[in-house]
Amino acid sequence: MLTLSADALALFAERNQPILIDVPQTIEACCLEITACPSVRFGRPRDPGRHTLRQIQGAEVFVPKCFPVTSDLSIRARKFLGRTYLYISGWRLV
Repeated sequence: MLTLSADALALFAERNQPILIDVPQTIEACCLEITACPSVRFGRPRDPGRHTLRQIQGAEVFVPKCFPVTSDLSIRARKFLGRTYLYISGWRLV
């Protein structure tokens, strides 16, 4: 289940743009497979065929079609060097 934190919803209301989750990249080796946490930003996807538009807590979110739905994940906002950005909390590499 994917949710948005209060600070991410406030940032969404301030920016008034849809949220885009990039397609996760999978790294494969001989005996392991790791899927890195995708980045989150504002805007629309370049390839809309790879994403699904969802309404999550009143916010428009473009979610990749290959996004895992079994995990409890949340989109949160974080400030770093005076800039606020979005990230996914709860992503596990294993």
